[in-house]
Order: sequence, then structure tokens, then C-alpha cells
Amino acid sequence: MVQPSTQASNAVIFVTYSLFLLMGLGMAYRYRHDLKGGFLSGNRTRTAIPVALNFIASGECRRLRLA
Repeated sequence: MVQPSTQASNAVIFVTYSLFLLMGLGMAYRYRHDLKGGFLSGNRTRTAIPVALNFIASGECRRLRLA
């Protein structure tokens, strides 16, 4: 099986990124009046301290440092 060239691979990647960006912007624009703090009010279930402790305990900070 033939592999695509570097330029073709980059074109596929950037076109995909662009499509996801446009879809995200379109959805944000379409639902901009519906959210009105609904996302942020859902954060009241967990405060910052438990989230930070969970982040540290999961080892994500160590993985980020190694990458």
C-alpha cells in the first residue's frame, strides 16, 4: 500500500482541524444564548481543591512533565 506524501498528509490533517474548528465555532454561535452560565453552574458539584487533588493523584501532572 502506498503512503501519501508529507504534503498530502499535512493537507488532510489541517483540513480536518479546520473543519472541527468551524464546527465548534458554529455550535458556539448557535447556542450562545442557551448556555448563559449553565456550564459554569454545573461546576458547583466539585470545588477546586478536590479537582486539584484528583489531578495530582491521577499522575497527570507527572505525565505532562515527561512529555
